[in-house]
Amino acid sequence: MILIVDDSTTNQVLLEAILQEEGYQTITAFSAREAFKVIEKEKPELILLDLLMPEVSGFDFLKDIKSKPTMSDIPVIVVSAVGSQENVELCKSLGAVEFFSKPIEISVLIDTVKRMVAVS
Repeated sequence: MILIVDDSTTNQVLLEAILQEEGYQTITAFSAREAFKVIEKEKPELILLDLLMPEVSGFDFLKDIKSKPTMSDIPVIVVSAVGSQENVELCKSLGAVEFFSKPIEISVLIDTVKRMVAVS
């Protein structure tokens, strides 16, 4: 199962459609708080994370998840419109395995997901 954390319904629907078309199960969360609740119930195989979200930013969520022993091994791919080199480097230093700037190149995203998650 792949968890999509993004406060934009449009982005969630797009990513869900792309991943489900490839045979992946997905679940969505509109905030970091919602994402933590999902993870506590069922640990995802991969997280796709937006950075600009209300209350808790994607940066803080990434930092939190990587600091928790029960969650730190979940790979996180950041998918964000704020793709400056500084943000890419910060995300990777916080534990993100990959960074995709919006608009995303769908084929590259799918190839990356395939390397990390088996179709269920």
